[in-house]
Amino acid sequence: MQTQEFLLQTHIKAEALNAWREASWLLPAHDAALGEFSEIDLARAQLILDLQGIGVNDEAIPIVLDLIDQVHGLRRQLRWLISITKQDETATVQLLRSSGDQKH
Repeated sequence: MQTQEFLLQTHIKAEALNAWREASWLLPAHDAALGEFSEIDLARAQLILDLQGIGVNDEAIPIVLDLIDQVHGLRRQLRWLISITKQDETATVQLLRSSGDQKH
C-alpha cells in the first residue's frame, strides 16, 4: 500500500511515520523510496501505537520491538526444526517398513 493509505489506516501523521522510520521501528519490506507498505508494516505500526497507548516510552519501544522480533525468529526456527524432525521420522518409518518387507 502507498504511504497515504498507510497513514489513513494507522491514523498516524507523516511526521510520526518519518520518525519511526528514522528510528528503524518501521522498515517497509518493499521499496521504501516508493512508499510501499505491507500488511506486516501495518501490524507493526499498530503494535507501536498499542505500546505507546499503554505507556511504553520511546526509549523502551526499540527494546520491546527487538524482543518481539527475536521471538518471531525463534518461532520460525522452531517450525523449521519441527519440519526437519518430521521428515526424519517419516524417512525412518519408510526405511523400517522397506527393510521389514525385504525380510519376508
